[in-house]
Amino acid sequence: MNQIKVLIEGYAKELSNGWVASSTTCLIMTGDKKIITDPGCNRQRLLEALQREGLTTDDIDFVFLSHCHPDHVLLAGIFEKAKYVTFDSNLVYDKDLMVEFDRHILGDGIEIIETPGHVLEHLSLLVDTPDGKVAIAGDVIWWISGEKQILDINQKDRSHSKVMNMEDLVASRKKLLGLADYIIPGHGKMFKVEK
Repeated sequence: MNQIKVLIEGYAKELSNGWVASSTTCLIMTGDKKIITDPGCNRQRLLEALQREGLTTDDIDFVFLSHCHPDHVLLAGIFEKAKYVTFDSNLVYDKDLMVEFDRHILGDGIEIIETPGHVLEHLSLLVDTPDGKVAIAGDVIWWISGEKQILDINQKDRSHSKVMNMEDLVASRKKLLGLADYIIPGHGKMFKVEK
């Protein structure tokens, strides 16, 4: 059965002229694969988290990238032996080979779901685990550091992205809440979905 470990809890603090932010990074272990989600942009934290698990960057088989923002993808290139599943026209990259992927490419019980809104090309994962279905949501759902995590599907996205679409974002939030037992947000703590 698939196992998920949150390696780095994402954080985001808005400044007057920008952000201090790095995404939530998860390690998914299947029977035969190790998958990193959204490796973020804090190299020291990422390498320390891998070391705590007894892993190096060469041990990772796949890197899943939810969307194009640097606070989620900047460190993707350090996993030189991995294949990359990306938001980019739903392609998997294996060095210079780019091919379309099946939504179950990462293994049994792991589904890739299109979840636009925060940006047009945004993907999330739905993972079967012993504790139920876990959605790794990227920035479909996220909070500013120190903010109380109160879920409001109509909460305005604070990223100031030029291509944010609120109607699509609300639909993506509803989709994940309907499918998952737990959600791991792009920034913030994992939470149980109240049904």
